[in-house]
Amino acid sequence: MTASVPLEGLVKGDLLGKGGQGTVWAVPGRRINGEWPVAFKEYAPELRRELNGPALDALVDFVPAQPAPVGRWLCERTAWPAAVVAGQDGARRGFLMRLVPEDFFIDPDATGRKLAGFEFLLNHDAFLRRMEITVTDRQRLLLLLDLARTLERLHGLAIVVGDLSPKNVLFRLGAEPGCFLIDCDAMRLAGRDALAQRDTPGWELPPGEAPATRGGDAHKFGLLAVRLFDQSQDGRDVGALARASAELGALAEAGLRADPGGRPAPGAWVEPLRRAVRAAVTPASKPAGPKPPPSPAAPKPAAPSPAAPKPAPNPPYQVPNPRPTPPVQLTPPVHRPPSPVPPGRGRARKARRRLAGLLLVAALGYGATQLVGTGPDGAGSHGSATRSQSAAGGTEAPGAGGPGGSGDDQAGARAAAVALDGLLGRNDGTRGEVSSAVNAVSSCSGRSGVLAAAATLRKAAADRAALVGRIDGVDLSRLPAGQALATALRDSWNASARADLAFARWADQAASGGCDGGAMEQTSDWDEGLSASQAATRAKQEFVRAWNPVAQSFGLSARVADAI
Repeated sequence: MTASVPLEGLVKGDLLGKGGQGTVWAVPGRRINGEWPVAFKEYAPELRRELNGPALDALVDFVPAQPAPVGRWLCERTAWPAAVVAGQDGARRGFLMRLVPEDFFIDPDATGRKLAGFEFLLNHDAFLRRMEITVTDRQRLLLLLDLARTLERLHGLAIVVGDLSPKNVLFRLGAEPGCFLIDCDAMRLAGRDALAQRDTPGWELPPGEAPATRGGDAHKFGLLAVRLFDQSQDGRDVGALARASAELGALAEAGLRADPGGRPAPGAWVEPLRRAVRAAVTPASKPAGPKPPPSPAAPKPAAPSPAAPKPAPNPPYQVPNPRPTPPVQLTPPVHRPPSPVPPGRGRARKARRRLAGLLLVAALGYGATQLVGTGPDGAGSHGSATRSQSAAGGTEAPGAGGPGGSGDDQAGARAAAVALDGLLGRNDGTRGEVSSAVNAVSSCSGRSGVLAAAATLRKAAADRAALVGRIDGVDLSRLPAGQALATALRDSWNASARADLAFARWADQAASGGCDGGAMEQTSDWDEGLSASQAATRAKQEFVRAWNPVAQSFGLSARVADAI
């Protein structure tokens, strides 16, 4: 039976967005399978008249009918409909879905928090700087690789996106660039549509082509790849993509053909994208400089034409600044006021919530999609400490005076060394946990053991990514070879995080039936993890050579590469 929630029993929280198709609300006190916060899309009256109710029911029924790994994957990648919301008359008024994860938002100071839609990336560098977005070509390739894999798997499940556009695909950068798909009620499942198919302006198929087909998704994926590298909202010149990879340029040219049968499927992009990622050179990260003044001529993301006679695409909803989730019960919900946020803690709380979003990895039961009450969030992740807080975390060794120089210079150098030693201490034990997890997958130690290993690996990657973000909070300018220390440590933890995530994907394959004869084969994800691990080892060795003399001068612990 299709999961259904009565409208009159639904508590609407914050208004998240409003558009031509309806209104999106936060839903306090409910989570999907006890894991993911919930939003309610309430259809506008004119859209309810158009709605194909049985097709919406089929979308809701789809996840519970899948094997557990498939259902989990779909819920982690999309805002898939989880339950129908029905009025007193039984008519479908909308549906519940997963709230967009925290790491798929951007929060530029100038304009405020908003969904990280791909349209922001389809602009030139001046606009990206104004929006405080730093993206490398390697990250662009990784985003396309993640989206290609996602589309390939959706097509294998008889799901066609249809309106594949930069407004419906969200991005995440950081240690594992990735995508998240919204507006899933507009997707075509097994040839059925809950809503009439519409294209975002500027992303239409060639004239006369049938909507919502695999060939249509292939065309729009090629167009997205071209515009992502061309940094334009409406370009069709494959030159920039071809300069990054001639192989990808050729795929894009084929993808833009008018004949759907001649277009490469998204899966055909996967290996060429992997090769391009391996060949990409990522420049060393640099501390952020002063923000340039806003450019009045910078283009803004394209907006739907106001003259369009049809309803606008699903409203991109905004989530207000995170705040504590009050404990609630299902019947009836118990509302308690949120705890006051002390001054200066807003950004630290936001950092903790974002990191918590990265750690949403658990063995979930998808025999039925459940909407349950939850207590307060309990993630125990680290927030963003200031430089003075990091330095205060260490202790001063008796009689350790450090390198010669003025008292202020010595004090500054000591504070930097102690702060850096504190960051290293936060990573203690991670390598052992990762090694144990990889061994558990390699030996196929039962499905629950493999799932636990995947969770361990993703947590390790998230922890390392958080540490990388804190390196720039330490002023290393007064340390000998301070910039070299920062670069080597940043490179080592970034590479380790990439390795952890690649091994986690390898573990996912094992949990989905990849184990054969008591041992897991070494797939391309394993190869990717090994390559990144080797790069991490080289960077760690460089760091240790520079760090140990500094540590010795201040009476701090020497390190070995294997323990970083």
